[in-house]
Amino acid sequence: MVGGGSLSLPLAFHQAGKMFLGPLLLIAVAHIVKQSIILLVDAAVLSHPVDSKPEKAHVKGTKSFESVAFEAFGPKARQFSMGLIWTICFFTIIGYAVLLRDMLLPFSDAIFGAKEADGSTPSDGPSLHHNLTMLAVILLVTPLCTMKNLTSLDKVGALSMLSIFSVACCVAYRSFQCNFSPAFEDRRLMPWSEYINYVPDTKHGFLSAIHDLLNAVPILLSVFMCHFNVLPVHNELSNPTSARVEKLFSTSIWGAGVFYLFVGVSGSMYGNCSPDGMVKGNVLLSFDKDDTLLVIGRLCLSLTITLAFPVLVVPCRDVTLRAFASHDCEGDCNQFEVIDDSNDSHDPRDVIDELAEPLLGDNSLINEDGPNHPQQNVEKNTQRIIVSIVIFWCGAAVACVVQNVDVVWEILGSSLSLMMGFVIPASCFLVILRRVLTTTLDSSRDEEARISDDEFQSLPTSLQDYRTKTGKQKMASFLVVFFIGMMLLLSGNNLFNLF
Repeated sequence: MVGGGSLSLPLAFHQAGKMFLGPLLLIAVAHIVKQSIILLVDAAVLSHPVDSKPEKAHVKGTKSFESVAFEAFGPKARQFSMGLIWTICFFTIIGYAVLLRDMLLPFSDAIFGAKEADGSTPSDGPSLHHNLTMLAVILLVTPLCTMKNLTSLDKVGALSMLSIFSVACCVAYRSFQCNFSPAFEDRRLMPWSEYINYVPDTKHGFLSAIHDLLNAVPILLSVFMCHFNVLPVHNELSNPTSARVEKLFSTSIWGAGVFYLFVGVSGSMYGNCSPDGMVKGNVLLSFDKDDTLLVIGRLCLSLTITLAFPVLVVPCRDVTLRAFASHDCEGDCNQFEVIDDSNDSHDPRDVIDELAEPLLGDNSLINEDGPNHPQQNVEKNTQRIIVSIVIFWCGAAVACVVQNVDVVWEILGSSLSLMMGFVIPASCFLVILRRVLTTTLDSSRDEEARISDDEFQSLPTSLQDYRTKTGKQKMASFLVVFFIGMMLLLSGNNLFNLF
C-alpha cells in the first residue's frame, strides 16, 4: 500500500489544510477504506462457502476480486472488474514511471548535462535525456516483471518500506530546517506559525478553495487503494476468522495512515521555503537537485519504485491472460470448478485456474519444466513474457509524455479507484448478502425472526454477525450512494483541470 504515491500527499495537505482539514480527511478516508475492505472480504466469504468449512481452515483459498463480482452480478461484471484492475495497474505503472524519471533528474543531468543539445535550458516538460535515463532503468527491471509470480521478491518488502521511510525522514528533516534553522532565514517566506493553514486558502475566493479541496481528495483516496490485492492476501491466511482478518487489515491501514500523516504534514511545511509558497505534486521536486541529503532520498525512492514495478505488471499481465483464456472458452468456462488434469489436452480453464492467484506462489509446488506438458508450458511461458514486456513498455512509453505525476493520481482517484475501492465491494456485499439470506432462510420477509437457535448456529459465522450487526449493511448502502456522487463530482473537476 505504501509507495511513491505518498510523495503527493504534501501537495494534498497544502491544498486541503495542513493542520486540520487535510489530516482529518486522511483519517476519514482510512476509516472508510478499512470498512470497504472488510465488506469486500465478507462478500468473498459469503460467495465462497467452501473456503469457510472447518476442514479448509488451513488450505489456501480461491477468492479473487473478479470472482466476487461474478457471484454478485454475473459474467459481465467479472469482465468489467478484470478490465478495471488492468486499467488501475496500468495507470499506476505510468505514474511510477513518471516518479522514477523525476527521481533520476540529478543523475540524468550529471550524465547528459542540464542543457539540451542546442544549449537551451529544458522546459518544464520531460526532456529526451530524462526519458532515456528512465527507460534505461525500465530495461534493467524488465526481467523481474516477466516472472511467473512474485515469490522470489517476497523478501524485498521490508527493504522497500525502509527506503520510503528514509525518504520521509529526509523530507521531514529539511522541512524542519526550513521553518526553524537560521541557515534557511533568507529562503523562509514567513514564520512557520503564519504559514500554517487549517482549511483551503480562500484568498482567491471561495470557489478557488473548493477547487483546491477537490484536487486534494483524489490523492488522499488513491494512496490507500490496495483492494485488488486484498483477497489474494486473505487466501494465504491460516484460519482467517473475522476477528483476525479485521485486526490484520486494521493494523495495515492505520499503520499506513500514521505514516501518511507524517509525510503529508512535514512535507507540506517545506512550501515555506519554495518561491511560490507551495510544494510540487512530487514533493522531492521542490528541493534543490544538488541537495546531498535529498539525493540520498531520491536513490532510496528510486529503489522502492523499481521494486514496485513487478507488483504492478504481474497482476496486470495475469488479468490479460485470464481474459484471453476466458475468450477461448467461448463463455463455457467456469473458473471456479475443479479441473481434471488427467488428460493431455490443452484446456483454457487450466490457464484461468493457474492465474487466479498472480501475486504469490509456492515454489515447492511449481514445476517449470512441466514434464507432463513440456510444449504447452513453453508456449505459456513465452506468452507470459511477451505480454509482460508489452504492458510494461507501453506504460513506460505513455509516461514519457506525461509531465506531472499528479495528473495520473487525479485520474485514478477521481473515478477508477472509487469504483474499485468502494462502489463494487459495497454493491457486491449487499447483493450477495441478500441472496444468501434469502436462500438460507427460505425467502420469507420475516425469516430472520422465525429461524431457530439451532438453525442460526448452523449459519456461517460471518452470516451470524449480520443478524445483530446491521451497521455493515447501512455502511455498504452509504458507500454506494456517496461514492457514486463523488465519482461524478471528482471526474467533473478532473475534466476541468485537463481542459
